Amino acid sequence: MIKKFRQFKESISGTELIGQVGPNYGNTKLQNKTITQNDTGVIYSEITGQLYTWDDYNQLYQNYLKQGGKPLHGFNKENLESILTYQTS
Repeated sequence: MIKKFRQFKESISGTELIGQVGPNYGNTKLQNKTITQNDTGVIYSEITGQLYTWDDYNQLYQNYLKQGGKPLHGFNKENLESILTYQTS
C-alpha cells in the first residue's frame, strides 16, 4: 500500500537511526560523558584564575626556557603551574 506523504511523515519518530545501521557505519550510541581536560585545548590555572590556550602556553613556555627553566614535556596543568610558579619566584 502506498502512503500519502502526511501518513508517511507521521510514522517517522526520529529515533530510527539509533543502533546498528551497517557494518561500516560506526556506533551511533548516544554518549553521556563528562568532558575532561583531554577533550579540550584549554587549561585553567588556579594560580592566576585564567584559562590558557595552547598558544598562550607556548608563549609562556618559551619565556620560561629563556629565563633558564628546564625543559618540560606536554601541554598539561602540572607543567603550566610549574611555569607560572617559576616566573613569579
